[in-house]
Parts: sequence; structure tokens; C-alpha cells
Amino acid sequence: MKRWLQLAPDDRRALLSGAILVASALALRLGVLPYVHARAALVERLREQQALLQRETALVESASRVADGVGQATRTLDRVRSRLLLARDPLGAAALLVREVSEDARGHGVLVEAIESRPPESLGDDLTGIQVDVRGRGDLEGVLRWLHAIETGDRFLRVEQLSLARLESGVPADSLDVETLAFALSIRGFLLAPRPAASATVVAAVDGAVR
Repeated sequence: MKRWLQLAPDDRRALLSGAILVASALALRLGVLPYVHARAALVERLREQQALLQRETALVESASRVADGVGQATRTLDRVRSRLLLARDPLGAAALLVREVSEDARGHGVLVEAIESRPPESLGDDLTGIQVDVRGRGDLEGVLRWLHAIETGDRFLRVEQLSLARLESGVPADSLDVETLAFALSIRGFLLAPRPAASATVVAAVDGAVR
């Protein structure tokens, strides 16, 4: 205290001003700045929580629409699945396609002489193409009716690579007998199931009765 009084008035004022500046700087650094930073962090966190709440609110409001969309997609998938080859694997699907093609041909008076399946073809998204090559004979009307039934039936099938040839039977051209045609075609069906690592090929030779 004695040393303080010994100082000149200007020195005392200078020291006092310096002490005030140092105290102000310490107060700013130790008190004000941490508060400002904490407040800014709190504001940012509040903004994040507000954005999260808005997203959750929008999700809740759209839940009914999502449920309706899922239901519609499920019903559509069920309708499509019923038109595919209902089998567990490509081997079973090929056997099913061979049997259905043979039975349908017989119902339209078409003689199937041989059916041979091709290796299954992966089409992506667990969809597999199952294709069979068919050879036989029949009259033009019967063959056309059979092909129409294949492509418009309950099963989703597609006729590919069709060829027809006239059979020489020795019957005069003006005869009332129905002309017989030989045909060769490929029929493709579809299977919705995971494809195994090893593919299997089914070969079925059928006689005139196609049992």
C-alpha cells in the first residue's frame, strides 16, 4: 500500500487501467467465450433435433400411404406369381412346363413328338427363364388354336422361334382331307425363385400319345 502511495498519480492511473484491461480479458476468456460457445452448440443441437422431429413426423404421416403401397405391391406380386411356373427350382419348373405343354397340345389335337428343355437362363432379381423346344405335327387349325391357347392362357408363356413345314403325304391337292404340318418351336416360361449354382437340363422324349 505504501508503494502504491509512493507512485505518481499518472503511474497509478496507468496501472489501474492495465489491471482493468487484464481483468476484462480474463472475464471474457473464462466467462463470456465459453458461454457463447455453449450457447451456439445448444442452438445447433436444437436445430438438429428439430430437423429429426420433422422427419419423424413426416414418416408417421406417410405410414398409412406406405402400408397401402406395400399392400398393393403384394397383391400385384401375388397375381403375377400365379401366372409363373410354380416350382421350387428350375428343374421342377422345366418338368412342369413339359407336362403342361404336352397336355395342352393333346387337348387341341396336336401331336407332340419330342420336347427338350434348354438350360435355365437367369434374368435377374431371382427371375429365371425356362425354355423348351417342341417338335411335332398337326393340322393348321389345330396348331394355331394351340399356340393361341399357350399365349392367352392362365400361365404366362411366350412362343418363340416358330417354324412350319408341309408334310408330303401323297394326298391329292383337291382332297378334302386336312393337310398335316410339321412344326418346331420354342416355348418360354418364367420362374421366380433363387437359381442354384448348378443348372440342370431336363430332356423328355414323348411318343405320339404323349403320356
